[in-house]
Amino acid sequence: MEQEFFGFKRIDFTFQGRNAIIVFPNKANEKREWLLKSEYFGAFPKFEADMLARGYHLCYLENLSRWGTDEDQKAKRDFSEFLQKEYRLARKCICVGMSCGGFHAVNFASRYPSYVSALYLDAPLLSFYGWHDSFSELERQVWREEQKKAYGFRTDAELLVYNDQPINRLRTLTENKIPVALVYGGIDLVVDCKKNAEMLIQYYAIQRAPIKAWCKPECDHHPHGFEDNSELISYIENVKL
Repeated sequence: MEQEFFGFKRIDFTFQGRNAIIVFPNKANEKREWLLKSEYFGAFPKFEADMLARGYHLCYLENLSRWGTDEDQKAKRDFSEFLQKEYRLARKCICVGMSCGGFHAVNFASRYPSYVSALYLDAPLLSFYGWHDSFSELERQVWREEQKKAYGFRTDAELLVYNDQPINRLRTLTENKIPVALVYGGIDLVVDCKKNAEMLIQYYAIQRAPIKAWCKPECDHHPHGFEDNSELISYIENVKL
């Protein structure tokens, strides 16, 4: 089904039983580069619209959950290969992960690093327990039940001891020198920046891996991104693999 996304041609279709989207730039750049929005397609789309204007394609594949399971990452790998074959897109994508989309983006890049040229992470959640302390126990239990269902766990203890979350996969990212552009709010009351974004910054700095971070000191979890993405885009275009 053909429609529009910010004036650009958009096609919605089904891939392996999942909803899929491709948005086409008016003129593709020379390398036919593309973005993979890992979750929440259409949310805070200013960056994606700006990149479409620069000749990037924008793609999305529906997830079974927002918790970055292996099944969803394998589907993204297959989707990437399909896009290379059918639309002649580049092998590597720029993976865009906002909030729980960061869970997907890091898991995808760490499992299939040869498919990712850079990560743009915005207020990313990197662990099951990365929520801000202001949330009530009832709210936390709702999320824990969602997480357990996604991974097939029966108890909270299984979540607690599971050590294959995105925060545990940063070593693979740094070993492969996958660049990260990171944006986060300094007063985020949803995803705790001290448990997530700032841990990522510290680990990348120790490993001397490429990262640039922008902290919006007076910003909560929303809005993601910037009104002016020029500095963010410049960094990504200069550092991507």
